Amino acid sequence: MNGLTKTLALASALCLLSGTATAKDVRINCQNSAKCVHYEEMGKSQTDGFIAQCNGGTVTGMSLVCHPVKNMTCTKGKFDPDHEAYTCACTNWSATKKQTATIDVLCPT
Repeated sequence: MNGLTKTLALASALCLLSGTATAKDVRINCQNSAKCVHYEEMGKSQTDGFIAQCNGGTVTGMSLVCHPVKNMTCTKGKFDPDHEAYTCACTNWSATKKQTATIDVLCPT
């Protein structure tokens, strides 16, 4: 397993053990733009994975930046050959409130 897959598997296992919401994958396709910003409201104690591409499948020269807020962690965006896309994962560790992660998809021009 590569690093991100291990991270997602670990996050999912931790969620199951702690009784929190399980991870979901959110697909982001940035069309005809150098930068797309995606906002994802995450439930209490929830983990989400983000899978991003540019212009219907372009990954060469792109990058993905996942921004956590307080009581949230995000993995560094990196290329995942299994999805042929850039991926990251964020976990909202707050057991009391929903929070919003910001995901920046930067595409080659």
